[in-house]
Amino acid sequence: MRLVQWFSLPAAILAYCCTGALGESGSYLPVSYAAPEPAAAASGRAVDDECYPARTGGSTCDGGCSSLNACSGCGSGSVCLFPCRCTGDPWTLQSYLNDESSCYRYGGWVSAGGYVNAHGADNNGPIGFREVGDEFTVDQVWGFFERTTNTGGYGWDWGFRTDFVFGVDGPDTQAFFSHPDAYDNSWDASGYYGSALPQLYAELAVNNLSVKMGHFFTILGYERVPVIDNFFYSHSYCHAFGEPYTHTGVLAEYSWNDMTFWGGWTQGWNTGFDNYLGMNTFLGGIRAPLTDAITLTWALNAGDFGVRDGDIYMQSVIADVMLTKKLTYVFQTDWGGNSGGAVVDQWYGINNYLLYTINPCWAAGLRFEWYHDDDGTHQLEAGDYYAVTCGVNWKPRPNVRFRPELRYDWYDGAGALPFDVGQEDEQLSGGFDLIVTF
Repeated sequence: MRLVQWFSLPAAILAYCCTGALGESGSYLPVSYAAPEPAAAASGRAVDDECYPARTGGSTCDGGCSSLNACSGCGSGSVCLFPCRCTGDPWTLQSYLNDESSCYRYGGWVSAGGYVNAHGADNNGPIGFREVGDEFTVDQVWGFFERTTNTGGYGWDWGFRTDFVFGVDGPDTQAFFSHPDAYDNSWDASGYYGSALPQLYAELAVNNLSVKMGHFFTILGYERVPVIDNFFYSHSYCHAFGEPYTHTGVLAEYSWNDMTFWGGWTQGWNTGFDNYLGMNTFLGGIRAPLTDAITLTWALNAGDFGVRDGDIYMQSVIADVMLTKKLTYVFQTDWGGNSGGAVVDQWYGINNYLLYTINPCWAAGLRFEWYHDDDGTHQLEAGDYYAVTCGVNWKPRPNVRFRPELRYDWYDGAGALPFDVGQEDEQLSGGFDLIVTF
């Protein structure tokens, strides 16, 4: 579908969203299904004592919008161009089937959109996950099934999780450091599309300690593969080129007071269960509140990166700062290096995010980033990459989110020019996507 055609779609889609029969919910950001915090994994439903017999009593999780229960500008006597209908409980497949009291959770989302550049090129260059230009794409058709662990700090529990995704984001999420025919590494379809199994793990929990065993998302970095966990449609260079997406191994997580600790063994980055390259690395980190408004997270992955790349060390530091009740600033810095024989490669970057909650239905965001790659071994030409991205999130319904954005990138280096099929060192681009959770 060409550019002119798909830019006519939002009006029709959003008209349906504003008048549809979906339920009403919490904040403009949907519940995160992939965040590493134990509480986030269990949010969104009441806890049944039959599922967690070690607990002394049931509890419910905050729907996420109790502190923002009114839409600014939508009071009595005012006229709203976009009425606020985003509060209340989201429609889910599990609630539709009257299965909310089950010990198991299932659901997912569908996201689709388009990203174009001012050059009119069919490829957007090194804009991670959004390489396809001038075409409407189905990005993620996602489903999950899980049993979350929740001991309430006492006793033991067990759980598991599996995720499946199909779309243009599928090939980017596969275990591409595995053997070409192993796990999901060959699940490509025609064109840009493919499938992946980004999580498949079992979990055991005792008191405040839980242990994952299998294939799971990384704890490194700020952005995530699932669209519901990110403010922006496009991804930063750090996320796209400098960080792992998944690991296979064993990861322990321990909660103490308001702090979280991680530690475990993994088969490097983005591998299935075959360990084709012989990777053996340590994955660990800590999240701690420095003040009531500042949370600091440090995570690292280090060790033997296998027969191809020698030793590796990669770390990510994130500071989450609540400047006001509505304005949040996030600072992230990554640094990594690996040695394959006599070659030493380094990459590092800085991301800055400003996120402003206007009301439960609307939010605005700004991201400024800088990323450096020493010798261009991470799918990029050697040099420095800069980008400024601005966007908004509109949540017309509890389980519907619309994310338009504009982005400007520029490159400073001696390598081949990255934009307009090797013709330009800068690029203006933008797009939108629509996310529907179920």
